[in-house]
Amino acid sequence: RCPEIQKGSQPSRRCNQACFRGSSFQMPPKSKRDLSHPDAVIRLASAVHRFRCPEIQKGSRLSFQKAFRSTGAHSETQALMKKADKDRGKLSELLVGKDKGTSVAYESVATAAKNYLPSVNRILITCKVQPEVARLDEKLVFEWCSGIEHEKKYFKSEALMYELVMTVGCEAMAKAGSACDYSIDGEFAASSREFQAAAGMFQRLATDQLPKWISRGSSVEQKDIPLESRVGVCEAFKTLFLAIAQQMAVATVLIKPGVPKYSLVGKLCLGIADQMETFVSVMRSKAPESMEKIDNNLFTLITFQINLHKGLSNYFMARGIWETHADYGLAIAMMNGAIQLIKTREHSGMEGLPEIKKTPLQSLSKDLTDLRAHMALVLREWEKDNSQIYFSRVPRTIPEEKKLQKGLVMVKPTPYDIEEVEPALLILPSARASLGRPIAPPPPAHNSDEEYARELQRRLNMG
Repeated sequence: RCPEIQKGSQPSRRCNQACFRGSSFQMPPKSKRDLSHPDAVIRLASAVHRFRCPEIQKGSRLSFQKAFRSTGAHSETQALMKKADKDRGKLSELLVGKDKGTSVAYESVATAAKNYLPSVNRILITCKVQPEVARLDEKLVFEWCSGIEHEKKYFKSEALMYELVMTVGCEAMAKAGSACDYSIDGEFAASSREFQAAAGMFQRLATDQLPKWISRGSSVEQKDIPLESRVGVCEAFKTLFLAIAQQMAVATVLIKPGVPKYSLVGKLCLGIADQMETFVSVMRSKAPESMEKIDNNLFTLITFQINLHKGLSNYFMARGIWETHADYGLAIAMMNGAIQLIKTREHSGMEGLPEIKKTPLQSLSKDLTDLRAHMALVLREWEKDNSQIYFSRVPRTIPEEKKLQKGLVMVKPTPYDIEEVEPALLILPSARASLGRPIAPPPPAHNSDEEYARELQRRLNMG
């Protein structure tokens, strides 16, 4: 299916389609001559693309308990494997639904992924510090499909790090899905926080977990894993979700009663455009082969939002200059510039918005028409006042030194930490029989992995 935009009525909070979403927020009616920013600005500026969550292959028979049946005989280890199976099953059930037609509840998915993560991380650490004992009775084959890729395709791997990475990616995409729900409901501050959380998770993957996987000599090729487990893609999506979080922060300011601080909003809008350009740049430089796997409508939206926010930056900077009586002529020139930036361009090499007819973005057409009419009205009123009262010279172009050179980035990724865990005890059946006594749990991992491995080996060789 093509992505869709739903506007107007309140959509369901339980939707897992990949689609563009614009807020249905409505402000109270304004007087006929009110020149304050229209509701259309908020709806346009908060339009986002909803991604799917990554999914676990439905019907998977993977079992940690069966895989570690022989070496995981210790009661604490058995409890760990049982919990891992239960938590993974819960996550899989929430992602694909037990019954046909069940849709994803993003907050529940995020919680389930968070609950499962410590278990898979502990199993990973357990195998890392006891490699000579980590023998499986049956293979663990993890199957996930990407939530970012347009086409659903399942990727297999036996690496525990793959399972951990995709679980973090699943939590991140669930947070982004929850953020879309909040945005649709007009709860922009909550939406911004959720997008910042998603950005923090992708940052952790890009800077920590994935480099560790690569440094250990993984032979996995990029084409054999989902996009959420590729460094360049994670770095790019960290930036994208920060840009969207700032979109929501701007919407939070604009829905408040009274006159916003126009100059600040102008700088924030340019910051959004800068970050989205960085997203495209990182994808092209670090993950070019991944771009063709992503729905092209996302990049149409990104192009639209880059130019829209550049136009809005000019618009709000012009309002700030006019309100402070700094330079009426410059304000008029900037408003002219804003109007030019939100015109539909004739070809891709020109400034302006991309053509949105026959795309999922066409549902934004009315809001775009309203915004253009509003800007034209403000410009006419200003030109009238300037010709009759102020007589300020209007420059034909905005002087370079008067242009805003760099936007403001206000939001940051929410730090994301993976809980530190202690390894569980694995022991070969032959060693267990020779000991002839119950196996005590391993001591706390205060030493390095190598020291702890030597200690385990010493204990197993006793007697």
